[in-house]
Formats: sequence, structure tokens, C-alpha cells
Amino acid sequence: MMKRSETSHRPWRVALTGGIGCGKTEVARQLLTLGAVVWDADESVHRQLRRGTAAYRRIVRAFGPGVVRAGGGLCRAALAKAVFADARQRLALEKILHPAVIREMRAWLVAQRRKQRSAIAVVPLLFEVGLDRGWDAVVCVAADEAVALRRLRRRGVEEADARRRMAAQWPLARKVRAADSVIWNNGTRRQLAAQVKKFWACRPEEN
Repeated sequence: MMKRSETSHRPWRVALTGGIGCGKTEVARQLLTLGAVVWDADESVHRQLRRGTAAYRRIVRAFGPGVVRAGGGLCRAALAKAVFADARQRLALEKILHPAVIREMRAWLVAQRRKQRSAIAVVPLLFEVGLDRGWDAVVCVAADEAVALRRLRRRGVEEADARRRMAAQWPLARKVRAADSVIWNNGTRRQLAAQVKKFWACRPEEN
């Protein structure tokens, strides 16, 4: 496995990225079962969207009452529909969310370094927002487009919506080329698990 820097003297810092519907969440789940410490950018976004946060207030001001549920929480489906239909709206939302998410990730990485623990950060837009430097390895989870679309349909995402979301990211082939290592997820969970175990076995020993 390729590494961006020599890691034998300190814990691993790995970024896990990939395309929508490729299985990043499943890879992260499997890494957790192997003992990895994992931070997920999508989960951080959910925390930022909670009612009462600074991001919540800014989003309501920017997008209006149409993205607010009856109980006061944000309607993520309405927000997603707005931003994936209009690139300017998407950029406005990213301008609100990304700084807070990045701060949380960096603070988490510092905490794991102090604890001498290898850290896996799941960052779907790693390349798009220029966060691909400073890692010991960048791993891309990839799948054929037909496979990814089929998975998204199972989640209730219509193909037109799925393609709009794909178009908002780097093409998967570009991410694959830019990554240090690729985990292909076109097969079964057992096949995926074998790749994940092989990847995790490459980590340096921790003190």
C-alpha cells in the first residue's frame, strides 16, 4: 500500500473518501469492528444542522422557512433538493457548513495524536475542498456507476437525484487516480471485508 509519509514513528492519519453510493459508510463500519478510531464528516454535518447551532441559524436566514420542519428542525430533504438543483445554493450551504466541520475534524485529529491512536477520517469531499494534504494515506472507496446507482435506489434516491449528487463531486475516476490506495466495492460484503482487513493490517504498530 502506498503511503504519503513515513509513519513508523507515529500513529497513522488516514483519509477515507470516495463517490456517493460506493460504500464509505460500510468500510468505516468494518474498520470500527477492527478497532479503528473513526470520525465521519457526514455525522459532523448532522451535528452542525441541529436546531440552535450557529449553522442552523445561518441556514434558516439563507434558505428561508421552507427548509424548516413544523417542529423547528431542519428538513434535510428540502435542503438537499434546493442545493443539488442550484450550484449557487450548494456553494452557499458549503460556505456555512465546511468551516465548522473542518475545525471539528482538525481538533479530533489532534486529540487522537495526543492519545497515540491511529485515526481514520471519512471525508467525502476531501479532494473537492482541498483537504487531501497532510495524511499518511488517502484511500478511495470506489464502485462501478451502475452498482452505486443501484445502492442509492435501495435507499430511496431517484436516479436523476443521484446523478445530480454525483455531478456535484469530482468524477470518481479522478478520485481514484488521486488516491494512494483504492478499495473496490462491487462485490459482496465478505469480499469488501477482506480488502478492509488487508488495508488495516498495513498500519504501523502503535506505542
